[in-house]
Amino acid sequence: MKPILFIHIPKTAGTSLNASAEAYFGKDAIEKDYGAEAPHTTALVRQHIYGPDTVDQFGFTESFLIDRKAWLTGHFSADRYLQFLGCENVISFVREPVERVISEYLYLKRTQRMERSFEEFYRHPHETNKQYSFVGRFPWQAFHFIGTQERYADGLAHLSETLAIPIEIQTKNIRKDQSHLEIDDATRQDIAAWNERDIAFYTAVCAYMEKQFVARETGQAFCFHDVGFVPGQHAIGWAFYEGSNAAVNIDLYVDDKCVSSVLASEHVPELHWVNAPRKGCVGFRFVLDDYTAASKIEIKAQQTNQTLFSWMQD
Repeated sequence: MKPILFIHIPKTAGTSLNASAEAYFGKDAIEKDYGAEAPHTTALVRQHIYGPDTVDQFGFTESFLIDRKAWLTGHFSADRYLQFLGCENVISFVREPVERVISEYLYLKRTQRMERSFEEFYRHPHETNKQYSFVGRFPWQAFHFIGTQERYADGLAHLSETLAIPIEIQTKNIRKDQSHLEIDDATRQDIAAWNERDIAFYTAVCAYMEKQFVARETGQAFCFHDVGFVPGQHAIGWAFYEGSNAAVNIDLYVDDKCVSSVLASEHVPELHWVNAPRKGCVGFRFVLDDYTAASKIEIKAQQTNQTLFSWMQD
């Protein structure tokens, strides 16, 4: 099994997942990067990433692989290690953004005696759109799995099956006291306004995750994908099957009729950068000039008939 890169976004059940990984792989197989000052950061990470002279991500990754480590985790954005370990080995969990912000504030106030007011905290630039910053600004649809804290057990079951490892739920980092905040609707709306990217990202993750669950439950291979669409102009996207270098056949349906088929074989630089299959040659496009009168457009993966994109005229 290839090593897993788990991007641990704060307050999204990551501590519990790390405990599950440690129970299965063993402590020595896990490396942690929680920053130079964090006691959980492991020695190999300190040596290469927080050494006195230089940051050597490549050197760390080489040592990580040579030592046959199984799991790399921490509070960092995906681009720190993504290009070295590859998108197909990346997992993460997200959480409803307003609840995540509240939870992190309470945690920091309890453990670090933070003196900032709640409003000062959630409006600080380092605290806004944190999930988007860690994961959402990258081609996350190419990652092995992004789950949600709200469906953590379902996500763990999905990982257990798709990674072929028995991950068991471990309960860690549960709040021990009854501290809470009384948050009125106006404050919740303000938090949401400061985290618009997180909300859009979380909504997209929920929909994409559901597609992955359906594919697994029906025994179908999941076609990883993303599609950009401008009605009457074009649909541009990418698609691949995990672990396969065969180009995906993509069908365009207009008003329930297949009108065109292409191979997802165009080079997509950002997919090449994250080590997607076919060295990133997984892109496709359809010109839609002839279908301006269409009331319904769908894009499907031919091999499994999986719907990658669907649009209907208002």
